[in-house]
Amino acid sequence: MADCIFCRIVAGAIPAHIIAEGPTTLAFLDLHPINPGHALVIPKRHEPDLFELGETEYLDLMLMTRRIAAAVKTFSTPARMGLLVAGWDVPHAHVHVVPMHDYHDLTSKRILEGNLAAPGDDELSRIAGAIRSLRP
Repeated sequence: MADCIFCRIVAGAIPAHIIAEGPTTLAFLDLHPINPGHALVIPKRHEPDLFELGETEYLDLMLMTRRIAAAVKTFSTPARMGLLVAGWDVPHAHVHVVPMHDYHDLTSKRILEGNLAAPGDDELSRIAGAIRSLRP
């Protein structure tokens, strides 16, 4: 879909800090991370609703999510790893993989307060390279 930012990332029309890619999935860093290493895992095919994906696409997405979570966990050594599926901001199915250092890292209060750091391109490149090197 031409106006979907995630479809444009898949097509290579806009840059992203890609961590891993599979035949049907793509994983990249969130530009407004809750914590360093916060990644998004998406199906390459445009589908707004996660639960409308075909079984193979859904399983590919979840397996990639699991691999990314393991690599991010090794990278950032958080207290917990969290997953979030919301889809409000971008209507393209996606899973947030979030290293959690505090219970409130995945609460709406944390996000709504607007205290999230916006790291620069160099920092995102460094984090993406470190996670990629962990073989997600």
